[in-house]
Amino acid sequence: MAFATHIKEAHLLAKGVLPHRPQMHNLEDQSHLDCWRNAHGVDTARVVSACGFDDGTGQTTLHPTGLQRDWTALCGQVETPMLVYLHRGHQPDTRCPILQDLLQTLDHRGGVHALRVEDRRALHDALELSRALAVRFGLVLVLNDPTRRLCAESPMPAPLRYMLLANEHRAHNLRERQTAHSIAPYQTATSPISHTVISEIH
Repeated sequence: MAFATHIKEAHLLAKGVLPHRPQMHNLEDQSHLDCWRNAHGVDTARVVSACGFDDGTGQTTLHPTGLQRDWTALCGQVETPMLVYLHRGHQPDTRCPILQDLLQTLDHRGGVHALRVEDRRALHDALELSRALAVRFGLVLVLNDPTRRLCAESPMPAPLRYMLLANEHRAHNLRERQTAHSIAPYQTATSPISHTVISEIH
């Protein structure tokens, strides 16, 4: 299919793990969680915990405040990429949309897509879309956030991961400018700009 051929033209400029880890804390007021409990089959007697990030002042936030620094380090020397945010679960306060909080944290004013990925199939589909967007629009940063901000168990804290994708034209320009080497020092892996089918973010 032509669609699949175009997807393979996405180039992986960089990928890595961000240093932020969420922390579990108890929710003092659980009275507003009835809908969430019913949807997930969680008994009312079971304590539900929240998962968030310490902002350094003792307050818990939906996203780590250091993400703005990460965004600048990853994208400061390239054109503003389209952001694809992959998230999971629900946040404790439904009046605070998860994407709105992220955009305020990053101060991002470009194109953005937010996709909930609850399983590997959804993750695969989201990454296929990200590749297609990179081919179409030039430059895409995928932020994979595995944090489940409401949970009835204590999951292992998983890190946030990123991928920076580009199409052939943008990858060629970046190769000439060598800006792919300006990625933040805490990255765990990079890839040379080359034709490659991108592996999934686990």
